[in-house]
Amino acid sequence: MDLFDVEVGGEDEHHVGSGGGCSWGTVVLLGVAVLLAVLTSWFFDLLGDVF
Repeated sequence: MDLFDVEVGGEDEHHVGSGGGCSWGTVVLLGVAVLLAVLTSWFFDLLGDVF
């Protein structure tokens, strides 16, 4: 993971070396998506308890 690479597609320089990389932008995007899914599930569970 490259600390200063914030492009969504991953690393700017493509290496033939070991494995692929993923950028901090991708990690943040996935974290926000998981957080949104958890909050949506919590909200609809709360809404179901109200009705």
